Amino acid sequence: MAGRPAMTLASQVCWNCKNGKRKCSKELPSCARCAKLLLRCDYDWTAGNAPESSGAQSKASPASSIEVHTPPSLQSASRLLHSLSHGSPKSSGGEANIPSQVLSILIANGENVQSVTALYFRTIDVWLPIISPRRCVEKLENIASDNNPELSNLLLCMYLVTRQPGKPSGIKEMQTPIYFEAKTLLTTLTSSGNLSIEVIQAGVLLSLYEQGHGMIDVAQLTMSVCTRMAMKMKVALRAAPELQNTDFGRLWWGLVILDRHLNQILSPEEIQLTVGSSSDGVPSMELPVDDEAHAGLIRPITMRTISGISAASRPTTRLGPFCRASEAAHLLGKVLDLVARSSYTNEMDEAKSRELDASLQTLAMSLMQLAVNGWEECCAAIGLALRTWELIRGSPGHDDRREIACMALSSTTRMVIDISRRFHMDLAFIDLPALPLPATYAVYRAAMLYIDFAGDEFLGPEWSENMKSLRGTLEYFGKRWNVGSKSPRRAP
Repeated sequence: MAGRPAMTLASQVCWNCKNGKRKCSKELPSCARCAKLLLRCDYDWTAGNAPESSGAQSKASPASSIEVHTPPSLQSASRLLHSLSHGSPKSSGGEANIPSQVLSILIANGENVQSVTALYFRTIDVWLPIISPRRCVEKLENIASDNNPELSNLLLCMYLVTRQPGKPSGIKEMQTPIYFEAKTLLTTLTSSGNLSIEVIQAGVLLSLYEQGHGMIDVAQLTMSVCTRMAMKMKVALRAAPELQNTDFGRLWWGLVILDRHLNQILSPEEIQLTVGSSSDGVPSMELPVDDEAHAGLIRPITMRTISGISAASRPTTRLGPFCRASEAAHLLGKVLDLVARSSYTNEMDEAKSRELDASLQTLAMSLMQLAVNGWEECCAAIGLALRTWELIRGSPGHDDRREIACMALSSTTRMVIDISRRFHMDLAFIDLPALPLPATYAVYRAAMLYIDFAGDEFLGPEWSENMKSLRGTLEYFGKRWNVGSKSPRRAP
């Protein structure tokens, strides 16, 4: 009996397996590993163009923190800019083949498209739903063949933003080679005039990474570029019906929320709203709608932990908390505009002030109801609401308005303390990468306000116990976001 013909094998391993130090099956036309990871399998390389050996390197797991070794690099910024500029044809080789370079970076860190998207949509997307999971995954299935640099940059930023600090770690440790690759590619795409929703989404994630790890000045610049692109796109799409519930609409409100959080740590003189205010010159957009609540659907998860992940490791409903945060961000923008105008005239628009006060009280009642379900339902909105009431308390006007603002601040601060206690009860169930950045701001601001309101209770048994809970919560968040690594102390 004649045997089956022998399989034709390549004479050497392919470049991707060589570069990633993985076993290669040498099958033609594509080895098994490249076929599985949707990579272009290339056996045509020589020792002369191989990179210098960097010694033994360990493999990073999907849940690892900052990368453990230097990954492959993208081409130089000047060559990237030339290849991505308008009028320059895309090709499958050289500096224009961005997807293969990004995939090589991920492979060198033990990742692939599936692992990156799975972790991202299980963590960041739970509280910041600015990317459609279904559409994104469908597009990424063909990333190697489509040669889409914008989508490749988004994939790299999705990987980056799920990285958490090492131990010990600071801002410099988070400025990793992958961070600079993502920054370079985003800068090149924006400089070349490639305006697309993927470019804006990538910029938002990069700004989130910078903001979460203490690179505040850089995050502001990244956010400014994103908002200018978004405002231009918003004007072009303004005729679309129900724009607020489209992919772009949720991206727009994600920009507004992050812009407000970014301004929380600045002094009133430094605050500069870049999007979603009356001064940006762009037509306003309706607030997003919680589709599940609007349709009367039962929420898919009834038992939640503090991290937003149930015992079955499924994400919570995404739009409910996001809609409340959008509402709080919108109100904060209105208050900031009102405070800015009153600072010039030293007078307060009483009618506008009463209108905003009524809206804030309505939001406060919603937050109290949401807090019963778990703090991931309202943490972003709480942080923004605290900032809003602080501004009202310090604005010129009647004493009764400031008194009401102080009462609201005290009540909301107590709510954050109760939430913090529940946080420590749920520590065994927490998925660390899923901890939302806005919660860091909410806990920090509540802690500072609790110190401010201490009065005669300062250093008393109950006061000290509550501060211990808040500090412990911040220290835990510091494992995920560097910006939350410092505990507050009472000023002398």
